[in-house]
Amino acid sequence: MEINVRLATAHDRPALEEFYSREGIRFHDLSSQNALLTQGATKETMYVVAVAGDLVVASLKLDVKKDPSLGLVGHIQHFEIEDELEETILGARMLQKIGKIAEEKGLRALDTIVSEKRADIIQVFLSSGFEENHKEVHLRKDFRARLF
Repeated sequence: MEINVRLATAHDRPALEEFYSREGIRFHDLSSQNALLTQGATKETMYVVAVAGDLVVASLKLDVKKDPSLGLVGHIQHFEIEDELEETILGARMLQKIGKIAEEKGLRALDTIVSEKRADIIQVFLSSGFEENHKEVHLRKDFRARLF
């Protein structure tokens, strides 16, 4: 099976929606979610997809923002790969494509936040030259539901 890794186009939207649906994610919700790291408006958003025939088998979202101290920074989000292809080099190929895009656009860095439960994706990032910058803890205080 030949897999083409490339930037998504408007024609890929139905296939992207189907892919993320298979992964248990509503594609429409992704467009409203922003990167958590750099403050400021997103200058550009794009998706990189891996396509086999007419089927999207991997995808990630790249938001480009301006970091006041660094310049343009890319934020990788929603990186998903079909289960059957997770143990292949497809993840590395996706990140190679992002690296080329980063060079072409003059980005100073690429960032991502990955749940520690996603050891497979963390390993793909580490193998592709990313370094762990810091760990974060998500804290929440729940309150009893009120009657009124």
